[in-house]
Amino acid sequence: MATQKRILVVDDTPENVRLVAMLLKKFGYVVSYALNGHNTLEYVKKHHFDLILLDVMMPGLSGYEVCEKLKQNRNSRDIPVIFLTARNDSESITKAFKAGGVDYITKPFNAEELQVRINTHLKIKEQREELAQANAA
Repeated sequence: MATQKRILVVDDTPENVRLVAMLLKKFGYVVSYALNGHNTLEYVKKHHFDLILLDVMMPGLSGYEVCEKLKQNRNSRDIPVIFLTARNDSESITKAFKAGGVDYITKPFNAEELQVRINTHLKIKEQREELAQANAA
């Protein structure tokens, strides 16, 4: 049996974290959370995550800055980051992809769409890892 996938939810609004965590747990994921960018970077140093859901607007480090730092680090650069935010303007979306995000979902979101997008990016990550192992062999 496959191991449960670990997802880190990052949002400075505890109600948003609770809602997303509740949904993800229903879908069978192991969920951790961080309420700001600095905590996110510390958690990622200490724990393995298969995917990160990241808000844009947070005090201290913005979601863009957090994503850029994750992508600069050898140990976290391959973790898919999906931005989950209320910002829906094209400049914000473009900035998120330039920072290293793999997807962008606006709030309010559709739970089924969120699950499908997460599954897609987890599958892509798994396939990349398998290819890397095959190339190494």
